[in-house]
Amino acid sequence: MRQKAKELLESGEVKVVIGYGQGSAPFKSTPIFIEKPEDAHKLIWNPTCVNNLTVYLRDACRQGKAAIVVKPCDARSIIELIRENQIERDDVVILAMSCPGVLNLDALAEIDLADVKSVEWHQNGIAIKTNAGETIIPSEKAFASKCLSCELAESPIADEKFGEPIERHPIRSKYADIEELEKMLPEERRAYWARQFARCIRCYACRSVCPGCYCKECFTDKPCQLWVLRSTDVESNWFFHFSRAMHTAGRCIACGECERVCPMGIPLMRLNQKMRKEVREMFGEEAGTNPEAPPTLGTFDLKKDPDPCSE
Repeated sequence: MRQKAKELLESGEVKVVIGYGQGSAPFKSTPIFIEKPEDAHKLIWNPTCVNNLTVYLRDACRQGKAAIVVKPCDARSIIELIRENQIERDDVVILAMSCPGVLNLDALAEIDLADVKSVEWHQNGIAIKTNAGETIIPSEKAFASKCLSCELAESPIADEKFGEPIERHPIRSKYADIEELEKMLPEERRAYWARQFARCIRCYACRSVCPGCYCKECFTDKPCQLWVLRSTDVESNWFFHFSRAMHTAGRCIACGECERVCPMGIPLMRLNQKMRKEVREMFGEEAGTNPEAPPTLGTFDLKKDPDPCSE
C-alpha cells in the first residue's frame, strides 16, 4: 500500500493520498494527508484504523485527483458519494484494504495504556503487546460492534486491493441492537429516546464526521428555522436527531462514526439501523452496494408510485 501510494504521487496521478498515520499513542491512529512521495512511509494499517476517511474525500477531489485508503465497509460511502454526484469515479483512486475488524477501545479497559507497545491482528482477535508480554483479546470483545455483524469479505469498489479476502462469520445480527427497541410499546420507545436526547449537548460531532452530511448549510444552522432552538432542550435535540436520520435514510452505510465520536455515548446507530432496516424492507436496497443505481430515495416513478392525492 505504501509503495502504491508512493508511485501514485511520483507519477503525478494523484495530488494527495488520504490514509492512516500513527496517532498520539500505539493504540491510536489518525487521518493523514500525504502529498509527497517520500512521506508515503508514514501510512499505517492495523486494527486502530477506525476512522471513516471518506468524510474528507469531497474536499480533496476538488483540489485534484485523490487516492484514499479504505476498509471494505467505508468503501460503501464512496459508492454513495458517486451515486449522489458528489464525486466523479475517475477523480478517486481507491486503495482497498483487507480488514478482519477494527479495535473496540473499551476492550483495553484492563490494560495499562501507557504500557502498550503495539496493536496487531491475531487469528483469534487482536494482540496487544506491552512490556509484560502479549495479550490476545478475543474477536467478540476486541472488535467494534459493527465488525461483529460485518458480511463484507472485500471492498465492494476498488482500484487496488491489498490483502486476501476475509472469510466472514458474523456472530450477531446487524439489527441486533434494535430488536429490543422494536419489542417496546410506542410510549416506552418514546421514553427511551427522550432519555437519550436529554443528554445531547448538540456539539454536532455526529454531523461533522458523517460522509453523508455534506450540505453547505445544515437546516439547523439556518437563522429562519424554528424547529431546532439554540438551547439543548429535549424537543430540539429530538427534532435534530430524527431529522438527520430521515435525511440520511437510504444513504447511511452504517459506518458507526456518529456513535463512535459522540461524547455523551448516545446510541445513534440504533436510530440509523432502524432506518436502514425500513429502507431495506420497503425498497429491497442497502446503501453503498451499487454505484450505478440511482439514489434509493432520490427518484420517483409515477407508474410504480402513483400519486395518492390524484384519486
